[in-house]
Amino acid sequence: MTQKKDKNGLTEKEFLKEYKAGDYDRPSVTADILVLGASADLRTLKILLVKRDEHPYLDRWALPGGFVHGDETAFQAAQRKLSNETGLEGVYLDQIYTFTRPDRDPRTRVMTIAYLALVSDTSDDMLRGVTCAGLGEATGGVRDAAWFDLVIDQGSISFTNAERNVSIEYSIENKRFKNGRIFYENWVSSLKSKEELAFDHIEIIIESFIKLKAEFEHTDLAFNMMGDTFTLPDLQALYELVLGKKLYKTNFRAMVAPKVDATGAKMKSISSNKMSAEYRYKEAAH
Repeated sequence: MTQKKDKNGLTEKEFLKEYKAGDYDRPSVTADILVLGASADLRTLKILLVKRDEHPYLDRWALPGGFVHGDETAFQAAQRKLSNETGLEGVYLDQIYTFTRPDRDPRTRVMTIAYLALVSDTSDDMLRGVTCAGLGEATGGVRDAAWFDLVIDQGSISFTNAERNVSIEYSIENKRFKNGRIFYENWVSSLKSKEELAFDHIEIIIESFIKLKAEFEHTDLAFNMMGDTFTLPDLQALYELVLGKKLYKTNFRAMVAPKVDATGAKMKSISSNKMSAEYRYKEAAH
């Protein structure tokens, strides 16, 4: 088979042999992960943050993440960093967006691919007892990992961990942007508290949460944030927590009916504190 030659008379093999990667900018690539769940009482969203143990942003709280190695995909890097920094494995993980602002990292040009991870357990036990004393070299510059209350009110977004006496708050406002002929709204943040998140991680959190809200009501994502079995009142409470609005009981149950199976047993509902029929995610049963 005749090999094609380019305008310089080179075959692809010859071209690659002479190719000099150093002639072009080569930005580094990282994977950052927003790990999201709900509190045990289903009243508050929980976000996992790690405390940085190295420059830049030494001692700042950040999303777990790190550099993508040459022999792995960004998805594999996200899985690796989650396991190393937090002990989380086998959780739902989905790509959100690629952040490429030139000045987002003071070290060099670093692009990051952001992922959203959804979990059903936000207890400290889920972190395998990750503490300042227990973190090793494999964590890659992280000295602590903790669940923070994520509260989104009208005009603000905050991250609070009472045990560590940390409260980080940003103002948010809706702004309109144009893309082609389409106008859309997005949140723009500005810092309100003395402490702030590292890098541009507030932007990653905002983009991830907006995407989650847009998809949550019409997909099965909620079941990644529930236990193996649950009650319908608790499932509805989770939907309302993420969506930030009340749902009509009849309409909600009609919406989730094709997605759940009754186990025939009963369990105590977290949200109503009453015994209720027990259900499980239908796909998980097959």
